[in-house]
Amino acid sequence: MDEVRAALAIARKDVIMLTRYRVSVFALVFTPLYQGVVPAFLFGASFAVGGRSLGLASSIGTENLAGFIFLGGVVSGLVATAFWQMAWGLRNEMDNGTLEPSWLTPTRRDTFVIGRALAGMTFFIFSQVSLFAIGIGFFGLRFDAGILRAVPALVVAVVAMIGVGYLVAAAVLLVREANFLVDSTNYLFAIASGSAFPITLLPGLFQGMALLLPTTYALDLLRQSAIGSRPLFDPTVEFVALLAVSALVVPLGRRVFDAADHRMRVTGGLAQH
Repeated sequence: MDEVRAALAIARKDVIMLTRYRVSVFALVFTPLYQGVVPAFLFGASFAVGGRSLGLASSIGTENLAGFIFLGGVVSGLVATAFWQMAWGLRNEMDNGTLEPSWLTPTRRDTFVIGRALAGMTFFIFSQVSLFAIGIGFFGLRFDAGILRAVPALVVAVVAMIGVGYLVAAAVLLVREANFLVDSTNYLFAIASGSAFPITLLPGLFQGMALLLPTTYALDLLRQSAIGSRPLFDPTVEFVALLAVSALVVPLGRRVFDAADHRMRVTGGLAQH
Protein backbone atom coordinates (compact mmCIF):
# COMPACT_ATOMS: atom_id res chain seq x y z
CA MET A 1 0.00 0.00 0.00
CA ASP A 2 2.94 2.35 0.57
CA GLU A 3 4.00 1.89 -3.04
CA VAL A 4 0.42 2.43 -4.25
CA ARG A 5 0.21 5.69 -2.31
CA ALA A 6 3.59 6.75 -3.71
CA ALA A 7 2.50 6.00 -7.28
CA LEU A 8 -0.72 7.99 -6.79
CA ALA A 9 1.27 10.88 -5.32
CA ILE A 10 3.62 10.88 -8.33
CA ALA A 11 0.65 10.81 -10.70
CA ARG A 12 -1.06 13.66 -8.83
CA LYS A 13 2.13 15.71 -8.94
CA ASP A 14 2.47 15.24 -12.72
CA VAL A 15 -1.18 16.14 -13.31
CA ILE A 16 -0.90 19.28 -11.19
CA MET A 17 2.29 20.38 -12.94
CA LEU A 18 0.88 19.97 -16.44
CA THR A 19 -2.46 21.59 -15.69
CA ARG A 20 -0.63 24.70 -14.47
CA TYR A 21 0.33 25.24 -18.12
CA ARG A 22 -2.97 25.64 -19.97
CA VAL A 23 -1.37 25.73 -23.43
CA SER A 24 0.22 22.33 -22.76
CA VAL A 25 -3.19 20.89 -21.89
CA PHE A 26 -4.58 22.29 -25.14
CA ALA A 27 -1.61 20.76 -26.99
CA LEU A 28 -2.64 17.29 -25.76
CA VAL A 29 -5.54 17.50 -28.22
CA PHE A 30 -4.31 19.96 -30.81
CA THR A 31 -0.90 18.38 -31.50
CA PRO A 32 -2.09 14.85 -32.44
CA LEU A 33 -4.94 16.44 -34.38
CA TYR A 34 -2.80 18.55 -36.70
CA GLN A 35 0.24 16.25 -36.78
CA GLY A 36 -1.50 12.95 -37.39
CA VAL A 37 -5.27 12.72 -37.61
CA VAL A 38 -6.13 15.60 -39.97
CA PRO A 39 -3.24 15.04 -42.46
CA ALA A 40 -3.98 11.30 -42.62
CA PHE A 41 -7.70 11.91 -43.05
CA LEU A 42 -7.21 14.50 -45.82
CA PHE A 43 -4.64 12.34 -47.57
CA GLY A 44 -6.97 9.36 -47.51
CA ALA A 45 -9.96 11.44 -48.62
CA SER A 46 -8.00 12.78 -51.60
CA PHE A 47 -7.97 9.24 -53.06
CA ALA A 48 -11.72 8.74 -52.61
CA VAL A 49 -13.74 7.93 -55.74
CA GLY A 50 -17.15 9.53 -55.71
CA GLY A 51 -16.82 10.07 -51.98
CA ARG A 52 -16.04 6.38 -51.37
CA SER A 53 -12.73 5.07 -50.04
CA LEU A 54 -12.50 2.14 -52.41
CA GLY A 55 -8.80 1.57 -51.82
CA LEU A 56 -9.34 1.31 -48.07
CA ALA A 57 -12.25 -1.07 -48.62
CA SER A 58 -10.12 -3.36 -50.78
CA SER A 59 -7.35 -3.38 -48.15
CA ILE A 60 -9.32 -3.88 -44.92
CA GLY A 61 -12.93 -4.48 -45.99
CA THR A 62 -14.50 -1.16 -44.90
CA GLU A 63 -14.84 2.35 -46.31
CA ASN A 64 -14.99 3.99 -42.87
CA LEU A 65 -11.96 6.24 -43.34
CA ALA A 66 -12.67 8.44 -40.32
CA GLY A 67 -13.04 5.42 -38.06
CA PHE A 68 -9.84 3.89 -39.39
CA ILE A 69 -7.82 7.08 -38.81
CA PHE A 70 -9.23 8.01 -35.42
CA LEU A 71 -8.85 4.49 -34.04
CA GLY A 72 -5.26 4.55 -35.23
CA GLY A 73 -4.95 7.75 -33.24
CA VAL A 74 -5.98 5.84 -30.11
CA VAL A 75 -3.02 3.50 -30.42
CA SER A 76 -0.68 6.34 -31.40
CA GLY A 77 -1.72 8.16 -28.24
CA LEU A 78 -1.17 5.05 -26.16
CA VAL A 79 2.31 4.60 -27.62
CA ALA A 80 3.15 8.27 -27.05
CA THR A 81 2.03 7.94 -23.42
CA ALA A 82 4.46 5.09 -22.84
CA PHE A 83 7.36 6.77 -24.62
CA TRP A 84 6.97 10.38 -23.55
CA GLN A 85 4.97 10.42 -20.31
CA MET A 86 6.42 7.31 -18.70
CA ALA A 87 9.95 7.20 -20.06
CA TRP A 88 10.80 10.78 -20.95
CA GLY A 89 9.39 11.92 -17.62
CA LEU A 90 12.58 10.56 -16.06
CA ARG A 91 14.61 12.81 -18.31
CA ASN A 92 12.57 15.81 -17.20
CA GLU A 93 13.39 14.87 -13.61
CA MET A 94 17.08 14.73 -14.54
CA ASP A 95 16.92 18.19 -16.13
CA ASN A 96 15.10 19.59 -13.10
CA GLY A 97 17.67 18.08 -10.76
CA THR A 98 15.03 16.15 -8.81
CA LEU A 99 15.60 12.59 -10.00
CA GLU A 100 18.59 11.85 -7.78
CA PRO A 101 16.89 13.06 -4.56
CA SER A 102 13.80 11.04 -5.53
CA TRP A 103 15.98 7.96 -6.06
CA LEU A 104 17.21 8.30 -2.47
CA THR A 105 13.73 7.85 -1.00
CA PRO A 106 12.52 4.40 0.15
CA THR A 107 10.13 4.27 -2.83
CA ARG A 108 10.89 1.53 -5.36
CA ARG A 109 12.41 2.80 -8.60
CA ASP A 110 9.76 1.19 -10.78
CA THR A 111 7.04 2.94 -8.75
CA PHE A 112 8.16 6.22 -10.33
CA VAL A 113 7.43 4.76 -13.77
CA ILE A 114 4.05 3.41 -12.63
CA GLY A 115 3.11 6.81 -11.19
CA ARG A 116 3.87 8.48 -14.48
CA ALA A 117 1.89 5.79 -16.27
CA LEU A 118 -1.16 6.66 -14.14
CA ALA A 119 -0.76 10.36 -14.93
CA GLY A 120 -0.22 9.53 -18.59
CA MET A 121 -3.43 7.50 -18.72
CA THR A 122 -5.32 10.46 -17.28
CA PHE A 123 -4.03 12.71 -20.05
CA PHE A 124 -4.58 9.95 -22.62
CA ILE A 125 -8.26 9.49 -21.72
CA PHE A 126 -8.83 13.27 -21.75
CA SER A 127 -7.20 13.70 -25.16
CA GLN A 128 -9.00 10.72 -26.74
CA VAL A 129 -12.44 11.83 -25.52
CA SER A 130 -11.74 15.29 -26.95
CA LEU A 131 -10.49 13.89 -30.27
CA PHE A 132 -13.52 11.62 -30.61
CA ALA A 133 -15.82 14.57 -29.92
CA ILE A 134 -14.06 16.55 -32.67
CA GLY A 135 -14.23 13.55 -35.02
CA ILE A 136 -17.96 13.03 -34.46
CA GLY A 137 -18.68 16.74 -34.81
CA PHE A 138 -16.54 17.60 -37.84
CA PHE A 139 -15.29 14.45 -39.59
CA GLY A 140 -18.34 12.18 -39.63
CA LEU A 141 -16.79 9.73 -37.19
CA ARG A 142 -19.09 6.78 -36.48
CA PHE A 143 -18.57 3.50 -34.62
CA ASP A 144 -20.51 0.27 -34.23
CA ALA A 145 -21.79 -0.56 -30.75
CA GLY A 146 -19.50 -3.61 -30.89
CA ILE A 147 -16.57 -1.36 -30.01
CA LEU A 148 -17.19 -2.36 -26.38
CA ARG A 149 -16.00 -5.87 -27.24
CA ALA A 150 -12.52 -4.45 -27.79
CA VAL A 151 -12.23 -2.99 -24.28
CA PRO A 152 -10.46 -6.11 -22.87
CA ALA A 153 -7.91 -5.95 -25.69
CA LEU A 154 -7.23 -2.27 -24.94
CA VAL A 155 -6.79 -3.03 -21.24
CA VAL A 156 -4.24 -5.74 -22.05
CA ALA A 157 -2.49 -3.36 -24.46
CA VAL A 158 -2.23 -0.71 -21.72
CA VAL A 159 -0.52 -3.25 -19.45
CA ALA A 160 1.80 -4.28 -22.28
CA MET A 161 2.75 -0.66 -22.96
CA ILE A 162 3.81 -0.30 -19.32
CA GLY A 163 6.39 -2.98 -20.09
CA VAL A 164 7.45 -1.06 -23.20
CA GLY A 165 7.63 2.09 -21.08
CA TYR A 166 10.07 0.33 -18.75
CA LEU A 167 12.28 -0.57 -21.72
CA VAL A 168 12.33 3.00 -23.02
CA ALA A 169 12.86 4.38 -19.49
CA ALA A 170 15.94 2.15 -19.20
CA ALA A 171 17.29 3.67 -22.40
CA VAL A 172 16.59 7.18 -21.09
CA LEU A 173 18.61 6.41 -17.96
CA LEU A 174 21.57 5.02 -19.89
CA VAL A 175 21.71 7.36 -22.91
CA ARG A 176 22.75 10.91 -22.17
CA GLU A 177 20.90 12.49 -25.11
CA ALA A 178 17.90 10.22 -25.63
CA ASN A 179 15.58 12.72 -27.36
CA PHE A 180 16.20 11.41 -30.88
CA LEU A 181 16.02 7.80 -29.69
CA VAL A 182 12.65 8.29 -28.00
CA ASP A 183 11.23 10.40 -30.83
CA SER A 184 12.24 8.03 -33.63
CA THR A 185 11.27 4.82 -31.85
CA ASN A 186 7.93 6.30 -30.83
CA TYR A 187 7.18 7.09 -34.47
CA LEU A 188 8.33 3.70 -35.77
CA PHE A 189 6.41 1.83 -33.05
CA ALA A 190 3.15 3.61 -33.90
CA ILE A 191 3.59 3.18 -37.66
CA ALA A 192 4.47 -0.52 -37.33
CA SER A 193 1.32 -1.01 -35.24
CA GLY A 194 -0.80 0.03 -38.24
CA SER A 195 -1.94 3.38 -36.89
CA ALA A 196 -1.73 5.17 -40.25
CA PHE A 197 -2.17 2.35 -42.77
CA PRO A 198 -2.74 -1.43 -42.79
CA ILE A 199 0.36 -3.43 -41.88
CA THR A 200 -0.34 -5.65 -44.89
CA LEU A 201 1.12 -2.82 -46.98
CA LEU A 202 4.47 -3.08 -45.19
CA PRO A 203 7.34 -5.11 -46.70
CA GLY A 204 7.46 -8.71 -45.52
CA LEU A 205 10.27 -8.22 -42.99
CA PHE A 206 8.54 -5.25 -41.38
CA GLN A 207 5.25 -7.14 -41.26
CA GLY A 208 7.00 -9.77 -39.17
CA MET A 209 8.30 -7.08 -36.82
CA ALA A 210 4.83 -5.55 -36.57
CA LEU A 211 3.43 -8.88 -35.42
CA LEU A 212 5.76 -8.77 -32.41
CA LEU A 213 4.08 -5.61 -31.09
CA PRO A 214 1.10 -5.85 -28.72
CA THR A 215 -0.46 -2.71 -30.17
CA THR A 216 -0.75 -4.34 -33.61
CA TYR A 217 -3.18 -6.93 -32.28
CA ALA A 218 -5.01 -4.47 -30.02
CA LEU A 219 -5.59 -2.04 -32.88
CA ASP A 220 -6.74 -4.76 -35.25
CA LEU A 221 -9.22 -6.07 -32.67
CA LEU A 222 -10.41 -2.52 -32.02
CA ARG A 223 -11.02 -1.85 -35.72
CA GLN A 224 -12.78 -5.17 -36.19
CA SER A 225 -15.21 -4.38 -33.38
CA ALA A 226 -15.73 -0.68 -34.12
CA ILE A 227 -15.80 -0.39 -37.92
CA GLY A 228 -16.05 -4.00 -39.13
CA SER A 229 -12.62 -4.17 -40.75
CA ARG A 230 -11.24 -7.43 -42.08
CA PRO A 231 -9.07 -9.11 -39.38
CA LEU A 232 -5.47 -10.08 -39.89
CA PHE A 233 -6.13 -13.42 -38.19
CA ASP A 234 -8.96 -15.04 -36.31
CA PRO A 235 -9.93 -12.67 -33.45
CA THR A 236 -9.42 -15.39 -30.84
CA VAL A 237 -5.93 -16.07 -32.16
CA GLU A 238 -5.15 -12.35 -32.09
CA PHE A 239 -6.31 -11.97 -28.50
CA VAL A 240 -4.22 -14.96 -27.41
CA ALA A 241 -1.22 -13.48 -29.24
CA LEU A 242 -1.83 -10.16 -27.50
CA LEU A 243 -1.86 -11.88 -24.12
CA ALA A 244 1.30 -13.83 -24.93
CA VAL A 245 3.26 -10.78 -26.11
CA SER A 246 2.09 -8.79 -23.08
CA ALA A 247 3.10 -11.61 -20.72
CA LEU A 248 6.61 -11.44 -22.19
CA VAL A 249 7.18 -7.69 -22.52
CA VAL A 250 6.12 -6.66 -19.00
CA PRO A 251 8.62 -8.81 -17.04
CA LEU A 252 11.27 -8.15 -19.70
CA GLY A 253 10.77 -4.40 -19.33
CA ARG A 254 10.98 -4.63 -15.54
CA ARG A 255 14.18 -6.68 -15.73
CA VAL A 256 15.87 -4.31 -18.18
CA PHE A 257 14.82 -1.26 -16.15
CA ASP A 258 16.17 -2.80 -12.92
CA ALA A 259 19.43 -3.63 -14.69
CA ALA A 260 19.73 -0.02 -15.95
CA ASP A 261 19.01 1.30 -12.45
CA HIS A 262 21.65 -1.03 -10.97
CA ARG A 263 24.23 0.13 -13.49
CA MET A 264 23.50 3.78 -12.76
CA ARG A 265 23.91 3.21 -9.02
CA VAL A 266 27.16 1.25 -9.45
CA THR A 267 28.76 3.73 -11.84
CA GLY A 268 27.31 6.87 -10.24
CA GLY A 269 25.96 7.84 -13.66
CA LEU A 270 22.72 9.26 -12.31
CA ALA A 271 24.55 12.28 -10.89
CA GLN A 272 26.19 13.00 -14.26
CA HIS A 273 22.98 13.99 -16.04
